[in-house]
Amino acid sequence: MKKILFILLIGALFGQVEPNKQPSLMPGEKYKYDLYVDFISLGPDLIKLGTATLSTEKIEVVNNKNAYHLKFSVKTSKVGDIIYKIRDVINIWIDTKNLTVLKQTKKLREGNLRREYVTIVNENKAITNGKEYMIPDNIYDPYALILMLKDEKIPVGESKKFKTIDSGKFREIEVMNIGSKTIRTPAGKFEAITYKPMNNGRSSLKNKGDIQVSYGEINDKVIPIKISLKLSRGVIVLKLKKSSDIVN
Repeated sequence: MKKILFILLIGALFGQVEPNKQPSLMPGEKYKYDLYVDFISLGPDLIKLGTATLSTEKIEVVNNKNAYHLKFSVKTSKVGDIIYKIRDVINIWIDTKNLTVLKQTKKLREGNLRREYVTIVNENKAITNGKEYMIPDNIYDPYALILMLKDEKIPVGESKKFKTIDSGKFREIEVMNIGSKTIRTPAGKFEAITYKPMNNGRSSLKNKGDIQVSYGEINDKVIPIKISLKLSRGVIVLKLKKSSDIVN
């Protein structure tokens, strides 16, 4: 009887998930990555130039709704600063029921550019840095998709579209499952599936803000083990170093 009540309680807390099935996001999960770049002349992924962290913080209330608080930070090392300094700290709050975005705070430094954004989403209305505008239904944060896509189960060779909002800009993105391959990371070797953004029907990392993610398994849980992010001057590549799911 106690076991049944415990399962029902967990289901209520995480948006009515199915028994024996982990929710897409769980407070306390944390992933640390080594950062590499592929816009330097030496070629991609040869030199570690920083670190990144992706985590799910405690559940909070935003716009009278329970929200997962996600935090994503990227920081180049002293050597990386010489090539292209990055100090990005992104906080995202998404609805626990449908994972749509409720709030974003983004403090970005990439090269010589410094920008800060605060976006509040309430139904079909959004406000970014004081500017109000209308948005469509079911809109997501592109960085939250990193943790969401692992549960989409898009067949190999097929794609799915998502409406996203980022720093006050609305965009529809399309991601394709390009299949599986072996990927080596500091955390180990994984057989991983990869979701890649599409541009005019072809897979690419062309648009600023595009994200490509590869997923592997640790302790029977699917997690993002490699992330490629398109910035204004090139692409940074994050490879998993440590995870809250790795038992030492």
